[in-house]
Amino acid sequence: MRGSLTLREISEQPAAWSAALQRFEKDAARVDRLFEKQAPNEVIFTGCGSSYYLSMTAAGVFQQVTGLAAKAVPASEILQFPESVIVQDTSPLLVASSRSGTTTETLRALKAASRRGIPTLCLTCAAQSPLARQADLALCSPKGGERSVVMTKSFSSLLLLGLLLAAQRGGDDGFRRELHRLPALGRRAVKVALPAMRDVGVNASCFAFLGAGPAHGIAWEAMLKMTEMAQRVAVAYHPLEFRHGPIAVAGPGTAAVLFGTEAAAALEAALVRDLRKYGATVVVLRDDWKTDAEADVEVVLGVDLSDAARSVLYLPFAQALAYWRAVGADLNPDRPRHLTSVVRL
Repeated sequence: MRGSLTLREISEQPAAWSAALQRFEKDAARVDRLFEKQAPNEVIFTGCGSSYYLSMTAAGVFQQVTGLAAKAVPASEILQFPESVIVQDTSPLLVASSRSGTTTETLRALKAASRRGIPTLCLTCAAQSPLARQADLALCSPKGGERSVVMTKSFSSLLLLGLLLAAQRGGDDGFRRELHRLPALGRRAVKVALPAMRDVGVNASCFAFLGAGPAHGIAWEAMLKMTEMAQRVAVAYHPLEFRHGPIAVAGPGTAAVLFGTEAAAALEAALVRDLRKYGATVVVLRDDWKTDAEADVEVVLGVDLSDAARSVLYLPFAQALAYWRAVGADLNPDRPRHLTSVVRL
């Protein structure tokens, strides 16, 4: 069956999260020793493609939870424009993400950082990879690797490691407890996501994925999954930024998927009303908060999590949507054209 690997790997995510949680707890003391020894005043998260998008969410949450400055940049920026990334006379720490640990730009970025005396940490699914061997500390997702080309359980489990890093360094036990709830909640989310997304956007010619705060990186990853698997036109925006020009595409044939945040619920509800007024099909994923805007498809998770922790649970829905649109177009999401699981230059 076409896409059988991707379908199985979407379903395997909760197990990958459990394994990542267990592994992180074994490495938590090493994380503290690295940060205490190096005393960074900024953390730079980096990666390529999906790994850059998970870095976007991880960096924002890290800064919010720890109070330590953090940002995300593509690995190529560190190579090509280092002065725009690394501020002179600062003491950054680099967190590099790569499923395989062999992505060329990410490896080169880590090496460039090391030559500058910058300490490095990596998030990877390959404990014996070049990236893991060359970093000062490797945090691994033991069950995150895939046989298919696109990242599904690797993305979500590496993102989970990035969020655990924030909880550990921020000393946020409440956030940590939320993250430990994710495997159980994820099993339920996967069961809901696969049937719920099957008929969404069947006739859509364009997909717009919208997310703010921790959900912004999720929106970019959803865009990439739709592009990779289904080869549909897809864009990603901050919800309110969508009003500043991109809303011109809203109308019949456009499916807008909003990854809701409680912090921006009122403003996001107003956008939902406008999108539907213009004829777009609107899908909203959210938790159980009050809203006066009705979407065409609304999924209320009812998990009582923070925006940051809930963002992980949005991923099976984004992946399932792209999977069904690919299968419906007689494409093979396991092996999208022109793509390989590792980009080597």
